[in-house]
Amino acid sequence: MKHNTVFSLVSLVVLSVLDVVQCALPRVDFDRMGKVGLFGDFAGLDWFNETSSLSLDGTSSTLLSRSPDGSLSRVGSTNSGGSIHGGCALKDVFYVAGQFSAFGSTPAQHIVSYTPSSGKISALGSGGPNGVIRSVYCDANNNRVWVGGEFSSPSSLVAVWNPASSSWSAPPFGGLPANNNGRVLSISSNSSQSSLLFAGSFVTSFQGGNINGTNNPNVPFSSGASPFSSSLVPVPLDNVEVDPNPSSSDPDFRDIRNILCPTGGDGPGQSWFGVEGGTAVITVRTFSSLSAAGIRLGNTFLDGRGTTAFT
Repeated sequence: MKHNTVFSLVSLVVLSVLDVVQCALPRVDFDRMGKVGLFGDFAGLDWFNETSSLSLDGTSSTLLSRSPDGSLSRVGSTNSGGSIHGGCALKDVFYVAGQFSAFGSTPAQHIVSYTPSSGKISALGSGGPNGVIRSVYCDANNNRVWVGGEFSSPSSLVAVWNPASSSWSAPPFGGLPANNNGRVLSISSNSSQSSLLFAGSFVTSFQGGNINGTNNPNVPFSSGASPFSSSLVPVPLDNVEVDPNPSSSDPDFRDIRNILCPTGGDGPGQSWFGVEGGTAVITVRTFSSLSAAGIRLGNTFLDGRGTTAFT
């Protein structure tokens, strides 16, 4: 028997013996068979009908649609050697992803959309994942399609498709580290659908911190911070070398560490100024590798001063 990956757009259907016309069945004494267990990869269970059986290519993966009467019809297949790893539905569109360079006659980079009402299969724009997609999650609340797998663009291991703008982007947290052959194998939501859970093989730098709207108590509150920046776990900078050049001539505003970890109000001894009327360059030397998804600095607003541009 040829093995194919099969996905169904409808729920599993199990037919009982009583639902089938007796004359259409082979003459088998089912009572004498006792208990029979069935196992394997399948999306439905039905009586074999040679006249309506599908011929499948064992070198590719095929997406099948199951009609209300139980019959299966082919939607499309990957290129030879391709595989399907996941799929999900968002509104009236079904998204199929895996490892393939074409789906049917449509060239595509590991993911396509299928619209049952029109039968159209479409590639998902440019700038999508440049590697294998292992998992797909359809976020109906925010109208987004999240994918995870083994890729580095548009971000590492995780990417987001926006159907409204037909564009790919990195997730708000910037992706996950791809060290040691990292990969995302599953994306799911919690029971309240307020968070997304990522599983796979990776070491994340968000230890103990949740990427949500809760302010991390170790991060000083800032009214201008986003929910993401407010929830990040800060990276210790105790043993780093920080070189500001040039600093203000005022001794009350020359301590650069006030900009790294602000702990008090804005003012003398709490804020740092660059040289008056000039551009300052701040160099931070950690003397070790550092994995960080963002940089957060405390800005001053004392006497109309403050940074207006940062690169």
